[in-house]
Amino acid sequence: MPVPRHPGTGGDPDRGDLLRYVRSMTPIVPSIAHDSGAPRPALQSWRTTTAIRVFALALATGTILGDRVLVETASLLVVLTLVAAATSLLEWMTRNRPMHWHTVAEAVAVTAFVTTTSSLAELGSYLAVPPIVAGVRHGLVTTLNVFLVSVLTLAATLATNPVENYLVRLGQGSPWLAIGLGVGLLASWQSRGTRHMAARQAPYDTAHQLMERIHRLASSGSLGLDSTTLAAELESAMRDATTCARVTVFVVEPDQSLRALNGADDVARLTAEISLPEHERTPGAAVVPLRGVQQTLGYCVLVGVPRWTVELNERALEVADEFAVRLDTAVLFDDVRSLATSEERNRIAREMHDGVAQEIVGLGYIVDEIESISPHRETRELAAQLRAEITRLVSEIRFSIFDLRHEVTDGRLSASLADYARAVSHASGLRVHLSLAESGPPLPPRTATEVLRVAQEAIGNVRKHARADNLWVALDSDGSMLELTIEDDGVGNAGPRERHWGLQTMRERAEGVGAHLNICPRPDGGTVVSLRSPAPHTREEGTADGHHRATG
Repeated sequence: MPVPRHPGTGGDPDRGDLLRYVRSMTPIVPSIAHDSGAPRPALQSWRTTTAIRVFALALATGTILGDRVLVETASLLVVLTLVAAATSLLEWMTRNRPMHWHTVAEAVAVTAFVTTTSSLAELGSYLAVPPIVAGVRHGLVTTLNVFLVSVLTLAATLATNPVENYLVRLGQGSPWLAIGLGVGLLASWQSRGTRHMAARQAPYDTAHQLMERIHRLASSGSLGLDSTTLAAELESAMRDATTCARVTVFVVEPDQSLRALNGADDVARLTAEISLPEHERTPGAAVVPLRGVQQTLGYCVLVGVPRWTVELNERALEVADEFAVRLDTAVLFDDVRSLATSEERNRIAREMHDGVAQEIVGLGYIVDEIESISPHRETRELAAQLRAEITRLVSEIRFSIFDLRHEVTDGRLSASLADYARAVSHASGLRVHLSLAESGPPLPPRTATEVLRVAQEAIGNVRKHARADNLWVALDSDGSMLELTIEDDGVGNAGPRERHWGLQTMRERAEGVGAHLNICPRPDGGTVVSLRSPAPHTREEGTADGHHRATG
């Protein structure tokens, strides 16, 4: 079948026609796995076990009708039906997380009930159900365990309830148990592929359900999954509840270390405060845990508490409990968002390198060919100008690819800034002067990344527009407060231009991490871009982790 062409052009296939063509060529069977009407493995397993119970009840009913004892056994059959319905309902409620105790409980209840009645011969067929269900849902080991439990229950029931013809009744129940064992073993072998598939898909099903819920919440506009914003809200709520002067919110990292989500004058001192017994803490300081279901998710360190009382502690715990799970979810979502953003940036960088960049380079070859074969001087001059412009565009694309791929390494912003400034210096000829002082714990990953992007945009503007000879990059950070300054000695006049969004994006990034961005002229000519955390801070000169150097 030929691929349909776009009507009237003879060019590439129309997208709609191509989609219909692909669908017409795709086999129907493979698409069943993605059809919303196709049963999932857990649902298929539940349908099978329910059908087994219905068949066993039908077989028992047929036996009762054949022996003409319906009146004597009708009530017993109703009870057995109720047991089967209850077990099927429990299995439906836990179909995505199969529990073995359902089948074991059914085996004990049914065996004890049927054995104590006088209708073991008529109702005995249901004794085979628990081992078969175990084989379908749980596998070989559970089938053997359920069979053993049924045998022990049968023997114990007959022993504790002496009846006549003990061996006869034992012979009436044993064949059905043996049938259940045989069919259960066969079912466990046949269904192991389905169980393995369900086990492999279980994490993805859980993740899919979670992402669906997050998508619904995000679409409704009621979802707040920004850890910095939530930390600020928690700080405000805790101040209102306790009248404290300052609140620092810490979260527990996977390696059990603590990371501050909002500013603090002395993160190291407050971190140590958390581990101290209550009677040894600084007067006026209190630690309120952010309690999760199984572990402590973080801490709020309150400073400047006038008088800590039992009532005050209860109000603080209520506020902490309200925010604990939300804050922990936001921190996890920050990690997911960071991974997704990084992957998307790398994907865009690959597309630019393999797509636009290569096509522009190809245009350069064509321009070179025109310049070499043209007999007209004007054409060759225009071709040379065009070639220079293409070279500039390729250089800009390479810088853009480098920007997209450059990340914060080892949690330290200073190292990433130094690497980036060095690369810009070598590529553009700018003399770059670095003054980087970074001490204390690393900045939160999102904060460090956003500050790096602001620095990239500011340095890129200097490289492209400022016509500067020198670039100064200064960073001062103690893990909670930061100040970034980028200066140049270029032409100045840095301001927003129509249809250019660089400065607006920088401001949005700064606001997203609770910082303030300021752009102003440099006294000796050029531009100064400064990004500061909202609270002022004092730094000691010559910190151990600070370093000053020039690159050029």
